[in-house]
Formats: sequence, structure tokens, C-alpha cells
Amino acid sequence: MALTLGKMQGFSTWSSTAMSLLLAFSRLRWHRRGDSLSALAKAPEILVIVTGHAIQFETSPSGTRLHWALRGPRQILGFSSMLFIKESRREYVANDDVVAIHIAGDSFFDLLDCDPRRWKDIGRMLMQQEREQIDMVFGQMVGELSRRLASTIQQLAALHGIRDTKESAVHLRLTQKDLAGLLRVSRQSVNKELISWEAAGVIKLKFNAIVILDESALKKIACLYTPSDKEVAA
Repeated sequence: MALTLGKMQGFSTWSSTAMSLLLAFSRLRWHRRGDSLSALAKAPEILVIVTGHAIQFETSPSGTRLHWALRGPRQILGFSSMLFIKESRREYVANDDVVAIHIAGDSFFDLLDCDPRRWKDIGRMLMQQEREQIDMVFGQMVGELSRRLASTIQQLAALHGIRDTKESAVHLRLTQKDLAGLLRVSRQSVNKELISWEAAGVIKLKFNAIVILDESALKKIACLYTPSDKEVAA
């Protein structure tokens, strides 16, 4: 746990004493695919993924459960839920086997309160993490399906893909159903696009995964849209 946390921007400057206190109320847990990461939680907690990925679900006021994002290693989760009085509408479900650090939320906040610099470090890390998610959402929502799909795969691969140096390919573990959920379209629509790209040699489809063979071709399809600072601020 100390190795994973120490590599994260928000914890990299913490003293050994502060890190020891943090580890004292943290636990390492394994979750199989499909499990809710907080199903057994009896009190508010912060999560940090060590290995594997989780799908973030958001429940709308009307009760609709939406795919929102793919979360991966060294991302801090559950922080925003600690700041809301009402019950959280956010859930994290293991996309594959996940090992995660579960940190007691109240104790974590108490530790941050002991030194304002810790809040500053965590805040910077969260801002960077959320900026990446904002860029991702823009890519999911703007343009025709082919562009949105290519942009989403490209950005997810950059954040969570595994590069095979022998094949010069990038492996992204994500089902077509989850991709369709992120884009708010049918699985059949996503499958039709992916099959055409596979025929063109841009990607290769595997069970619950996509292998990117030609990153340049995928980028051309995406015509990557990067929101300006003014657009994000608005």
C-alpha cells in the first residue's frame, strides 16, 4: 500500500509518520469482476485502485443508472461523496479483478486537517484527475458516433491501456456493452463501428477487450477534440 500511495502526487510529499498513520486505518481488499467496491462498507471510505479497473456509475435524480467513467490504478475515488450530506448516487463496480486500498474516510479527513499542506497536495491531484475526466466526457458527447467512439477508446487507452512492446499494440480491457453505456448508445451500434475498424486493420477485437493496432488511424477517426480553458470554465 505504501508503494502505491507514495507514487501518487497527493501523497508523494507526506512524511513517513503521516504515511504510517494513514496505513494504520487502511485495508487492502480484492474484488472480483462485477463486485461493488463499497458493498461491504459500514462507514464512509476513500478508495485507491492498486490493480485492475472499475466502472463508475452515476444514478440520475429520476433513478436511471448511467455508465460514467472507467477508473484505474492510482486514482482516488469516493472523495466527493465525503463532501455531500445526502446519500451518494455514485458507485464503483469492478470491470475486471480489482485490488483496492480502502481508507477510513473520517480518519483520512482528520489526518488532512492536521496539516493544510496535505489538503493542498490532495486538491492538486484531484483537480488533475477531474480535468482528465472532463476531457473524457467531452470526447464521449461531442460529434458523430464514430468520432466519439474513437476519441473515447483513444483516451481510455492512454489512461488505462497496456502497451505490448513486441506487437507495438495497446490492449484496453473493456466490454462493448460498457463502451456503449459510456456513449449512451446501443451495443449493436458500437459493434458495427468496431467491426468496420477491425476490417480496416485499425483494431483487433478480443473477448472483453480491444487491441489498438494503428494509433494514427484511430486518431484520424477521432479528430481529437480538446476543450479550451474557456469552455471548461463555462
